Amino acid sequence: MTPADNEKIPDIMRPPSVTKGSVQDVISETSLKPITRKVDYHLVPLMLVCYFLQFLDKVLINYANIMGLSENLHFTGNDFSWMATAFFIGFAVAEFPQGVLIQKFPVSKVLGLNVVLWGIVICCSSAAHNFPGMTAARTLLGMFEAVISPALIMITSQWYTRRQATPRTGIWYCGLGIGQTVGGLISYAAQHGSRTSSFQSWRIMFVSVGAFNVMIGLLVLFWMPSSIKDAKFLTEQQQIILQEALDADQGGKSAKVFRRAGIWDALKDIQVWLLFLNTILIVIPSGIITTFSATLIRGFGYDPKQAALLNMPAGVVSVSATLLSTFAILYGFPRWLGLCLLMVPTLIGAGLMSFYSSSQAGSLAGIYLINFDVAPLALIYALVGANVQGYTKKVTTNAIVAVGFSIANIIGPQTFQAKDAPSFIPAKITVFCVCGGSVVLTILTRILYGLRNRKGRVSQDLGQSGEVDPDTMTDRNNPNFFYVY
Repeated sequence: MTPADNEKIPDIMRPPSVTKGSVQDVISETSLKPITRKVDYHLVPLMLVCYFLQFLDKVLINYANIMGLSENLHFTGNDFSWMATAFFIGFAVAEFPQGVLIQKFPVSKVLGLNVVLWGIVICCSSAAHNFPGMTAARTLLGMFEAVISPALIMITSQWYTRRQATPRTGIWYCGLGIGQTVGGLISYAAQHGSRTSSFQSWRIMFVSVGAFNVMIGLLVLFWMPSSIKDAKFLTEQQQIILQEALDADQGGKSAKVFRRAGIWDALKDIQVWLLFLNTILIVIPSGIITTFSATLIRGFGYDPKQAALLNMPAGVVSVSATLLSTFAILYGFPRWLGLCLLMVPTLIGAGLMSFYSSSQAGSLAGIYLINFDVAPLALIYALVGANVQGYTKKVTTNAIVAVGFSIANIIGPQTFQAKDAPSFIPAKITVFCVCGGSVVLTILTRILYGLRNRKGRVSQDLGQSGEVDPDTMTDRNNPNFFYVY
């Protein structure tokens, strides 16, 4: 049985040494489905809301800029770009410390506490009155939000098999597109307040969103279970069935055992660095659009309220692309090909923005199309969750990929320089170039996975496979592990 055959088997991704009949003897589809539905009901909405909230903040700073933030705080030159960059500097610096917390404490508790803390910081941001104050708040906010992707990837892999995890990752990742759309509505509503009062409309927006973050953080802290055995919504028998499914899957076991070798394995694994580099190339365009799309639209001649509304369809594009690409995996569509195909509309959008900037309609369409670039990151997250085995190695890999996310978002805003306004042609051309580079890296990753799976099949043919403990082995030294792509 080949890895491709395994992809077609419902609910359980099993190594080739396990036959279809033997797995079904242990765990039947009928017994697993109601359990999965319960897990979906209790976990996925919370993960979606958490990802939505952390992204909502990123688009709020975008909308706050067209609502008068730069003028109110007396920004000059590239101050806004540096403020946006400061967030991701904090994000990058805190990534590995957050990984240590995830390693030592229950992931759900670490996530919930951070959501509460970043909600408080958002509220406090409304009190900023100058560039240093807002930049300090944004840096601190980035440090708390650094937990989001590693935590959600770990939670997803702890509760779902590899085949199940990809569409669930897609669902919570849709919080990004929802944040774009809802952020536009919030901005539009807040702009009906006074721009001349001592407490401007963007400050009201920050306080409201920050308070909601605190509420959700408390809900995660006290509602989301720390592990399968702590899930009160499952019976003891259901807990056993679910854990057996994850054990058979060879990639989702949740025992938190620190192994120094897992860190070293991640640092030596070329797969990890290909995913790291690809994350940088994928996120640069989305980072640019997230921070500056409303500013670009306003540069077409629209007023702030119109810019907020016209930026909302970008969120619909993001959600549609994410759901289409992640759920296609359930029907056997290759992950690597999905990554490449999603870059096509992104390249078209970058071309429209770069080379047809004189056309208002063409540039606006380009902004919308570039939002297809949001979806590939969900597939990168899914690959990390599915193709990295061993708790310590997975935590380390999540942190490395998240640092790549930070680096891309540090680079992205810096391509927008005041001297290039209002067209910002260098930034648009940057988007065009990095998309092509991402396609190349995706193909190289696909080749790597194919070679490793071929080596694994040869080992099995030679009788070198055997019983393995997922807690003590990683994907690189487990002869029964096969990569999905």
